[in-house]
Amino acid sequence: MKTITILLTFISLTVKAQHYKGDSWASVKATGSGTLSVIYYEQPGLIYKASDGKMKGVCADIVADFQKFITSKYGKQLKIEYVLGETDFPKFLRTVQNTDNLLGVTNTSITDERKKVMKFTPHYMSNQIVLLTNKNAPSIKSLKEISTTYKGYTAQVITGSTHVAYIERIKKEYYPEMKIEYNPSGDDIINNLSKNPKLLSVIDFTEYIGVIRRKIPVKKQEVDLGEAELLAFTMSKQTDWDLVWKEFLTNDYRNSVRYKEIIANNLGSSFLSLVR
Repeated sequence: MKTITILLTFISLTVKAQHYKGDSWASVKATGSGTLSVIYYEQPGLIYKASDGKMKGVCADIVADFQKFITSKYGKQLKIEYVLGETDFPKFLRTVQNTDNLLGVTNTSITDERKKVMKFTPHYMSNQIVLLTNKNAPSIKSLKEISTTYKGYTAQVITGSTHVAYIERIKKEYYPEMKIEYNPSGDDIINNLSKNPKLLSVIDFTEYIGVIRRKIPVKKQEVDLGEAELLAFTMSKQTDWDLVWKEFLTNDYRNSVRYKEIIANNLGSSFLSLVR
């Protein structure tokens, strides 16, 4: 019975993967048209489904520009199909990793570990990591204060994210007694922060933009958490779409007026100075 259950699970996952799978770049070039399938992990301002059912945000606009690039440079017709909105970040990464020709769109940081199991487009923006607490928590100016000011606090971070390494480093260097909890959903963590006065977390600044817009009662602590990370779209190791993405998502594109319009329209003009 156990063997049958495992087999059925494998078949189910395989069918789903086939459903999400789009066309390869080689196929699009050869036939003149095809589909790029996209899975997304929603982030306010970056990628989300609007009330009219259309995909919006920085990532959606960049993907739309990529679609136009394929037509203008190669004369091929590319359909963009958003096949799945995933709410579990680790599952989002696994699905991309295990599905050919599926583009993963969200604020995924480029890391050496992830490069071992998946491909990345060139980065589409940089992103600073920030420390958040409930709005009623005391303010700190340095991580050296965290073990005393936040004594008895618990940290929550997104499972499988780069935030795990950040919070574990903070625990090791500044607060060895700190308890860490893991949650697959960034939205859940933000919601928990708003309700629990003794909770803290590290998240992307891009996620914090959504917190501000929704007026969620959490506070950004003015502490330095190190260098900004580079965010990119993800693909499986088997895909060939990375080749043409390298042609499109260049420094020239990121320095273009069009790119600056995308950032300003979706995140606000004040965010322009923070991306590169």
